[in-house]
Amino acid sequence: MNYGYQNERDFVALFNNKFLYELSDHSKSFLKDLFGDTINDTEKIICWKNNSTQKTDIYIRFKKYVKNISIKSGNGNSIHSESVQDFKLYLEKLIIPYNIIDKYISYHYGYKRKDDGSIDFSKVLSADEYKELYQSEIDIFNNYVNKTRIIIDMIDRFLIRGRYSEYEVDALISGTVNDYVWILKDDLYDLILSKKNSKYTSPHIACITIGPKKRNIYSKEESKNDRYIVCARWNFIRDSIDEFKNNRMES
Repeated sequence: MNYGYQNERDFVALFNNKFLYELSDHSKSFLKDLFGDTINDTEKIICWKNNSTQKTDIYIRFKKYVKNISIKSGNGNSIHSESVQDFKLYLEKLIIPYNIIDKYISYHYGYKRKDDGSIDFSKVLSADEYKELYQSEIDIFNNYVNKTRIIIDMIDRFLIRGRYSEYEVDALISGTVNDYVWILKDDLYDLILSKKNSKYTSPHIACITIGPKKRNIYSKEESKNDRYIVCARWNFIRDSIDEFKNNRMES
């Protein structure tokens, strides 16, 4: 069973065909945050799963208003993936210089270099091994891409809209129906931008790290294609949301 899909179905069951008064105080707060003053007890809430490959996992409708919701579960979240070639083309469209893009591509494939600077295609390094030798090059990439313009564009691609959809996520939920937190779209931008100066040894934008799905150092057949996939990961999403909301309440 795909746990993520089941979790989405659980949220559909939580909200679908329910009146607001039938929900817990926590879920009422979420829906009031999502819909504002438009939501009340006069009509049932309708919720359904999105079966398309988009950032939106479920839709929640009240009267004529429909909201798009992304759902993440767990703390080690892969929030986006695409082929390394598509990601390279995307970086080019952001007008990132080729020599900067190459710093990421070199990290992604992880080949060791010979003394003369040429690539040793027989030796794939682990992430830690690569960083030990070439951390300064990763730092160059990170310093360049962690600009507000680029971070916002990557938030759109990784979390809000994806690569092809014209529709944006209105809120992100982290957790399960029995224990979840949420953040609205505009706050999501503010949260990630507040992490702009985060320090990671891996390629990253703000708090989101970027790297191969698997390096496949040992040439395992079942994961050979994973080394050609770029994964964006946001670890401890829930902790980040809680911290952001607590700081906002205190300020």
